[in-house]
Amino acid sequence: MRMTLGKNVTNAIDALEIGDKLDKVKFITLHWGDCDYFIERSFDVAFCTAKKKFPERKFESKKKMIIRTS
Repeated sequence: MRMTLGKNVTNAIDALEIGDKLDKVKFITLHWGDCDYFIERSFDVAFCTAKKKFPERKFESKKKMIIRTS
């Protein structure tokens, strides 16, 4: 069974511990094969949806890095 891209984003942020970082461009390139404006926006939508599954966790985005802060 193939996982959806949304599920991949959810799994990626679920695995982050406090202080861990996720390189947005590397993640997008790995799963989408390319990184352009439209693909990046699709990732952002999947990321926002995934964040809602973990309301107790906080994330920051700096210079295309997603950082778990709490």
